[in-house]
Amino acid sequence: MTEPSHAVPPISPEPAHSRDKMRCASVSVYYGSKQAIKSVSIGLPEHSVTAFIGPSGCGKSTLLRALNRMHDTVEHARVEGKVWLEDTDVYAPETDPVDVRRRVGMVFQKSNPFPKSIFENVAFGLRLAGNRDKALLAERVESCLRSAALWEEVKDRLDSSALGLSGGQQQRLCIARALAVQPEVILMDEPASALDPIATASIEQLVVELKRDYTIVIVTHSMQQARRVSDNTAFFYLGDLVEFGPTQQIFEAPKEKRTEDYILGRFG
Repeated sequence: MTEPSHAVPPISPEPAHSRDKMRCASVSVYYGSKQAIKSVSIGLPEHSVTAFIGPSGCGKSTLLRALNRMHDTVEHARVEGKVWLEDTDVYAPETDPVDVRRRVGMVFQKSNPFPKSIFENVAFGLRLAGNRDKALLAERVESCLRSAALWEEVKDRLDSSALGLSGGQQQRLCIARALAVQPEVILMDEPASALDPIATASIEQLVVELKRDYTIVIVTHSMQQARRVSDNTAFFYLGDLVEFGPTQQIFEAPKEKRTEDYILGRFG
């Protein structure tokens, strides 16, 4: 591909915030010969929540995983185009994918705590990076559990197995684990889809609070959830980015008929 100038081409329409933490320029994703994402350009504003919505199989999770090079681990998958994390070309040969995944954390649909203690789940990434300072580990674990709104519920059982937590608590623990390595961006792939309404509300409140310190991208099958938590919404259909803009505008005055039809439940 031709190397772009230092500045990524401008992306239209303008999101609700002007400064982008990450930017995609003409990104396509293929699984073998099948094209799952078709030349998507989008900016992800810092300190905000961007929701990816669309029917199943539309490509929203595929693009999410392209943001931190998770497709590197998938046989026959390839990504074309440019993904920028501020001034870092995410897919440049000299860019370390491990560093990308540290800076761009991921929280999955199904909570996946390790079969370790609550403390060790949060400390795992820090230990992997070579941190052995017990005081620092304890301080960081507490800080991350507080940020994930979990500290008060688990502070007296940090040595207990994480597998004994409820589903909602496990998902918040996974968020705390992602925060421990001090990412700049947090990707969330339907983080509340397996949770009950009370746990879902807790995760949604947490997402809104975390954007003060992080840039968040959330894939959700729930349009109500997208409307509640996001500042900007991107609607995908059959691998295309159909429309992207401030969430209120997308839901109340969409510019594309396909967006309107999906929001009104005419398909999907």
